[in-house]
Amino acid sequence: MSFRKSIQYPILPLTVLAVLLVISGCGKKSDTGKAQGKDVKGETVLVSLQTVPRRVIATGTIQADKTIMVSTRMMGWVRRIHVVEGQSVSKGDLLINIDDSDLKAKKAQAEAGIVEAKAVLANAEKMAERFEKLYAEKSVSKQQVDDVLTGRDRAAAGLKMAEAGLAEVKVHLSYLSITAPTDGVVARKMIEEGDMANPGMPLITLESNGPMKVVAHLGEMDISSVKIGDMATIDVTSLDGAVFEAPLNKVIRAVNPGSRTYDIEAALDNPDPRLRSGMFARVSLAVGERKAILVPNEAVIRRGQLTGLWTVRQDGTAHLRWIRLGRSFGDSIEILSGMSGNEIVVLSTQLPLAEGDRVVK
Repeated sequence: MSFRKSIQYPILPLTVLAVLLVISGCGKKSDTGKAQGKDVKGETVLVSLQTVPRRVIATGTIQADKTIMVSTRMMGWVRRIHVVEGQSVSKGDLLINIDDSDLKAKKAQAEAGIVEAKAVLANAEKMAERFEKLYAEKSVSKQQVDDVLTGRDRAAAGLKMAEAGLAEVKVHLSYLSITAPTDGVVARKMIEEGDMANPGMPLITLESNGPMKVVAHLGEMDISSVKIGDMATIDVTSLDGAVFEAPLNKVIRAVNPGSRTYDIEAALDNPDPRLRSGMFARVSLAVGERKAILVPNEAVIRRGQLTGLWTVRQDGTAHLRWIRLGRSFGDSIEILSGMSGNEIVVLSTQLPLAEGDRVVK
């Protein structure tokens, strides 16, 4: 009877197997490590604080050089309006007729009064002439002659009074035919035919042709910084390229009670033909100097509503920093927040940058 010799293999403890697996794993290179940034050739610039003009900004309105509010001295119904808004008129052109029925009746009455006064005066003069002859013949007394001469003088005064009354009526009639006081354009019509016009009530606004002006409003902190003659930059934001330079010709030191602002004015001697009265304008004036961080415009990255800059860290890697922009100064623009100055900024690169890339020359 034969027996096979059984071979027994040693059983390793589980802890030993775990150690062996860890050791074998350490011998392999990990594939999950972070990818290294690439080298990108680019141009950089050092950004620092610079001296720039300090400016005050005011909001304003484009206006005609002269604006005239046409009104009447007489009350009456508006019978006819001869112009429309936007129409050009010359000095003396008829604008509005106000009903003159009552005054025409008064004129007829005044004319009749003159006829009567002339007849009375003619009779008084004849009477005076006759009594003077009688007095020369010593047929009447001196007192009688003086009474007749007084009656003649009263008749003459009555005629003058009647003539003055007619002249007054004619003047009042002239107020009912309202004409343009100067050349200009009808900017606004504030009454309609059939409305009642009252003395001093604005009926039509006329604006002069030619030169225009900007009227802006400064706050209490800035009004003391400007003076007549200071050069202002006027930007009419609704029109492309409508930017003008003009000196201030008025600085009004009296405050506007409602807005608590002060008016400044500048004349536009050669205005853009596109300008219209009432357009919004932004007015800026240099009033000194200040420090600001400026970067070239080409360095700014825009992504939707966000703006940023690629900066270079001390280890040479690129980092995108978000910033807030301010005013432009030629080819540069001000950084209001996001930078402190003395940073290296990327101007341009041969390839698009990614976070962590190395910027090389």
